[in-house]
Amino acid sequence: MKIGFFGGSFDPPHRGHIALARLAMDRLSLDRVFLAPVGVQPLKRDRPQASFADRVAMTERAIAAEPGLALSLIDAPRSDQRPNYTIDAVKAVRTTLQPSDHLFCLLGADSFLAIGQWHRSADLLVSCDFVVASRPGFDLSRIAAALPPAISVAACDPPESGSLALCLHHASRRQSHLFLLPDLAELASASSIRSALERGADPRTVLQPAVADYILEHGLYQPKSKA
Repeated sequence: MKIGFFGGSFDPPHRGHIALARLAMDRLSLDRVFLAPVGVQPLKRDRPQASFADRVAMTERAIAAEPGLALSLIDAPRSDQRPNYTIDAVKAVRTTLQPSDHLFCLLGADSFLAIGQWHRSADLLVSCDFVVASRPGFDLSRIAAALPPAISVAACDPPESGSLALCLHHASRRQSHLFLLPDLAELASASSIRSALERGADPRTVLQPAVADYILEHGLYQPKSKA
C-alpha cells in the first residue's frame, strides 16, 4: 500500500489541508493519508492556541466525509515532555506498516522551506519519500536551496507518472524521492484564519461547517478584546 503521513498543528484544520492531502492522493495514487496533529512543534515559539484534544476533534470532523483520509494520534504530546520530532513520528508510523508498504511524508512548500532547521533533517529526508505541494507560481528552486548540507539533489525521472520529482542523496549513500506538486489551488492558511477569527469573523465563512460548529460550540479563537 501507499501511505501518506501528514503532520501539523491543524490549528485549526482547514480546506487547504484537505486539498493538499487529496492532491497527493490523486497524483501519487496513495491508498490512505493519515493526518496527525502534533503535540509540541519545536520550531514554533508559541504553542497552538487550541488544545491537542480540540485539534484532534476538529481534524476528525474535517476529514469525516473524506474517503481515504484518517486521523492518527501517533504524534501526540510525549509523556517525557520532549518536543515532537517528525523523524520520530515517521519511525513510529513505519512500525505500523508492512515491509512492502511505501511511505510518503506530506508538506506544504512554505513549511518545507524550514526543513534545514528540523531535528536530524538530513536523516529525515531519506527516511521516506516526500511530497511537497505549492501554490501556482511558487519558485521551485527554493525547495532545493532549503535542503541541509548533507543532502545533494538531482533531477530524476519520476517513478510516478505525471509528477515532478527530485532525487535526494544523503552523504551516507541513502536516497529518496521528493515529489513536487506545484498546483495546489487552495490558498487558505491556519494563521490567516486565526487572525480572521480573532477579528470577529464568522468561522462558517472560512472553515468547513463541521469544524466551524466545533469552534463556536467550544469558544475557540475568540476575538481579542481591545485594550
